[in-house]
Amino acid sequence: MYPWEAVARMVAAQGVEMTFGIGDSHLQLYAMRTAGLKAVNIRYEGSAPFMAMAYSRVTGKPGVCSASTGPGVANMVPGALEAYSQCCPLVMLCQSINQKTEGMGEFQECDQLGMMAPVTKWAVRVNDIDRLDWYVRRAFSLAMNDQPGPVFVEVPYDVGGDITHGLSVDIEEPTYQPAIRLRASGDPREITRAADLLVGAERPVAIAGNGSMLSGAAEPFRELIEKLGIPFATTPGGRGIVSEEHPLALGLVGLYRNTMCKEYISNADVILAVGTRNEAFQTHRWKDMPDNAKLIHVDVAASEIGRNWMPTVGVVGDACLVLTQLLQEVRVHHRSPAGMESQRVQELVTRKERLIADVDAECATTEYPFAAKRVVHAASAVFGRNTILVNENGSQDSWSYFYPFFTVANSSSCVTVAEQTCMGMGVVGAIAAKLAAPSRNVVCVTGDGAFQMYMKELPTAAQYRTGCTWVVLNNSSFGWPGYYQMQTVGWNATTFDVQPDFAEIARASGCHGRRVESIDDIGPALQEAVELNEKGVPVVLDFPVGQDMSHFERAQ
Repeated sequence: MYPWEAVARMVAAQGVEMTFGIGDSHLQLYAMRTAGLKAVNIRYEGSAPFMAMAYSRVTGKPGVCSASTGPGVANMVPGALEAYSQCCPLVMLCQSINQKTEGMGEFQECDQLGMMAPVTKWAVRVNDIDRLDWYVRRAFSLAMNDQPGPVFVEVPYDVGGDITHGLSVDIEEPTYQPAIRLRASGDPREITRAADLLVGAERPVAIAGNGSMLSGAAEPFRELIEKLGIPFATTPGGRGIVSEEHPLALGLVGLYRNTMCKEYISNADVILAVGTRNEAFQTHRWKDMPDNAKLIHVDVAASEIGRNWMPTVGVVGDACLVLTQLLQEVRVHHRSPAGMESQRVQELVTRKERLIADVDAECATTEYPFAAKRVVHAASAVFGRNTILVNENGSQDSWSYFYPFFTVANSSSCVTVAEQTCMGMGVVGAIAAKLAAPSRNVVCVTGDGAFQMYMKELPTAAQYRTGCTWVVLNNSSFGWPGYYQMQTVGWNATTFDVQPDFAEIARASGCHGRRVESIDDIGPALQEAVELNEKGVPVVLDFPVGQDMSHFERAQ
């Protein structure tokens, strides 16, 4: 058996259904012929880790990708950086040059391990073909466990073979035992302390971060907040843990918070932060912790406890297991709280109704170029429930982060970039999200800058008939840096004097493309996109928009 055939079978044994990469990688070649695997062959190596990350987000399984030697691997570095920031379980399995000619100026020779080491949990070379199964199992174990993250494994041509240069290696198929995910509960003493704080709080708020989603903690999180009547907010990575239509939902924290969420967090006396590192964007650069509030911080990594804010109670453990412990502690040792019948819940319901009405009125604007918030609000209404929102992170597409301008409702979820905000992840992530969940609506809200970085994958979407929609908010610039440049020096270097025809590019790539230029056409264009998506047709909608940064200003 050829070694890369064995690797592909190991990937399938892990329960992973898709691999992402250029068709010139050995893994992609053999994934095409491996039962249970689908090789998604793309146009650009840089797209591979982003697509694998979106696949992981939607399925809860590790993402797998590959690239050819040298520049192929180099093109994956930004994706590895984003995965490292996002704590995404990503396994990169790649070729490397023949060790027998290393250092002699071999074709595409470079220090792949040196490139990947700073942005992965583990970067390693397979030196012994007899240990191939150990390396692959170890890669998946490290990617999934403790604080999840990316790993990089390279197999030199003289170890794993090289079809291109006729280096043949034949092995017996290894006996592969898949890596498993290991979970740890929290210290019972700290669980008791945390439960006492939550039950005794007058103005508690819960914050769900990316770690709560990675652990599959939706059910115990919902049960706990309902049992105690705790309003909850999320980081972008925690969005979707519970529907934002839920009476207790406040929206997002930090840079993306609305006025209601700002009010509740500012007045909280106890904050339960689950699976969040309390990074800069999530906290307005660490300014959002209320004076005299007590913090309960739950994280799978002990190194994160006290990294930014010092907690009153720190609990190290898997978010799902810790929340289950908290719920059990409350049930057994505390009198039945008022829960959803409490006065604070009724007040929150009224406050939410006012906020939704205010946003509905705000988005009724008829200006042209369009107000981005109106387009985003319309997309939320048309795509509705059972939708995967795939985020980018520019000036105008950030409106999709703000509840209730966009509502991640029942049966919906969110694929978002992490603190690195690598532009283009969402653009290609939408394709992978639709491949992973073909029965769900998928919409990517993106600016024109990020879209241009990765619109090269539109033919890939057409090839695999991935019916997703890109809502391109087009203000002919990199709007976010341009805004701050104008604020500080009075001019900007980010405006595009020449802009491509996105609709025409979409059509030339086998997708449906449409430029929308009338207020009356916003809703019908979005509805047409949903209908075409159901037929497997990818859609690009180009909306000319202005520059409105009030969402960030009101969140301060």
